[in-house]
Amino acid sequence: MSSNALESQGMVIKRGNGASPEVFTAIPEVRSINGPDGSASEIDVTDLSSTAKEFRMGLQDEGSITLDMMFIPANTVHAGLRTDRANRTLRNFQLLFTDSPATTWSFAAYVQGLSVSNEVDGVTSASVTLRISGSITES
Repeated sequence: MSSNALESQGMVIKRGNGASPEVFTAIPEVRSINGPDGSASEIDVTDLSSTAKEFRMGLQDEGSITLDMMFIPANTVHAGLRTDRANRTLRNFQLLFTDSPATTWSFAAYVQGLSVSNEVDGVTSASVTLRISGSITES
């Protein structure tokens, strides 16, 4: 049996510069990308004639994406992520998959968290949480 599974190696996440036209630059040193982990709220529409609980789906919440990366303070993109968090800047991002042609998910997000860590026999690393605002567009 053959598989159409996509390889993770080669995935890229890019950060927009906010200019017009917008230019996207790959976030370097990313080791893993987790998410988006979206969900929708539930709306209880049960009434007195219902024989069991009934629900409708509420608005979609696209959730967050977490990047685990090797952190380089002097890198302009890494410094930009820190600045975005400090300034609460809503920024455009693109997530490019490894299929051909590459599927691209485009979305706006805030840098909700950026945590740097260090350990013995390790490198400086960071966990970056991107909180998605609005919908994800696929192209």
